[in-house]
Amino acid sequence: MKKILIIAVLVGATFVQAQAQRRGNQEVNPEQLAEKMTERMAEKLDLSEEQKEQVHALHLEEAQKRKAIWEERKGEREAMKAEREAFQEKIAAVLTPEQKETWESMKAENQEKMQERRRRSGPGTRDRQRPGSSGI
Repeated sequence: MKKILIIAVLVGATFVQAQAQRRGNQEVNPEQLAEKMTERMAEKLDLSEEQKEQVHALHLEEAQKRKAIWEERKGEREAMKAEREAFQEKIAAVLTPEQKETWESMKAENQEKMQERRRRSGPGTRDRQRPGSSGI
């Protein structure tokens, strides 16, 4: 019984993470998420009321932890963005107007290359062997 519950929680946590990624910037309420996951599991696994309560508590705890982690990482991302922008300004201050223009073109080109790489390595390509790799 404990193994099934642990497996169910892990599956639920994976689903919660996937849902959060799909929603993007949409605010996720941990209580609603826990309720939704509990109902889904109750329906699929025919959980008793006691099991529903336990599973709900576990889902709620997990959703709250994930939200806290998300918020922490959001702050880190914002700090990194500010640092990157400050660095860019320092570089720009050293360059001549012509050099700045060339540099901006270089940055735009690099950004396009990165986006192309992301498109080529989109969903479902992680498990595929990359060209030139031996697979060992």
